[in-house]
Amino acid sequence: LGNLARDNSENQTAVAAAGVIPPLVALLSSGTAEAKVQAAEALRVLVIDNSEKQTAIAAAGAIEPLVALLTSGIDGAKGSAVAVLAALADGGHSETETAITTAGAIPPIVELLASGTDEEKIAAAALLGLCVADGDSENMNANAAVGAIPALVALVASLAKRPPVE
Repeated sequence: LGNLARDNSENQTAVAAAGVIPPLVALLSSGTAEAKVQAAEALRVLVIDNSEKQTAIAAAGAIEPLVALLTSGIDGAKGSAVAVLAALADGGHSETETAITTAGAIPPIVELLASGTDEEKIAAAALLGLCVADGDSENMNANAAVGAIPALVALVASLAKRPPVE
């Protein structure tokens, strides 16, 4: 479903209208390891740049199982989960950002900053930024308390050491 909807807004709408969001969210918790990765990836495709789907996915209860995937050892799950969470937080709904923080996402996100792939690190940094963008001091304090600042500084330092992309 994710491949069918990728880069095609008409297909994204058709897939979501067919009622796929609740079963995908259920798979995040109860599916096999591969099903969890595929469900997260399908949600990622549906949620990017689509505030209607962002609201529907958050309302379907996706935040907690996505946070759980951040701490799983399943290859590919962390990257897909952090990308979906970042897209959900990008919707501009402070309650979604607070729900992500309340669900315990900050510690595993900070861990991704330290040990994730380059793509995971960038998505994790974006998610941390989105969770504090509205000036929510509780979210800012939660980020600082679990070591987000040193992890972000280390990420910036590692990026600064790379040769420029031309």
